[in-house]
Amino acid sequence: MTGNNGEASGRGEVERWRPQGEFPIALAGLETAVLRACAAAEEWPAKIAAGVYAGVDFAIDNPAIARALTLDAAGKAESMRHYERLIGRFAGFIQIEAPIGTRLPGSTDEALVAGILGLVGDHIRIGRLDRLAELRPELVLLTLLPYLGFAEARDWADRAARVHEDMT
Repeated sequence: MTGNNGEASGRGEVERWRPQGEFPIALAGLETAVLRACAAAEEWPAKIAAGVYAGVDFAIDNPAIARALTLDAAGKAESMRHYERLIGRFAGFIQIEAPIGTRLPGSTDEALVAGILGLVGDHIRIGRLDRLAELRPELVLLTLLPYLGFAEARDWADRAARVHEDMT
């Protein structure tokens, strides 16, 4: 028996969600959550931080869907196209908000998004949703680091953690 979020009741195992043509719907749900969170913030680092938190919260609330979006791409051409689309869409969100001229050389938004998806996917795969929630400030830091440097990115990550804490 499974709960609404795709997590098997009592065992903590994540049930596999089979998209079979439903990838656009799942992606739209994730994008909607992220874009709504971004719209509520004013400064671009706060928008990106809010988006990271919303994306991770979506994964925690919908682990079977998040697993399908982040992990099930290996060896499947259609799933790989979906995964690349996911990376491209979220890299585009970063590029819309972040001042590309300030990004440190050698980093790309696609690499940032792929790294975040990998970390989120790994946590879902091993059943560490509790740790995934704790990882949010670190993911904000990772995302903002190429644009702001360590000290300022850490400040924004800390602010995002406080804002999220105040909301819960």
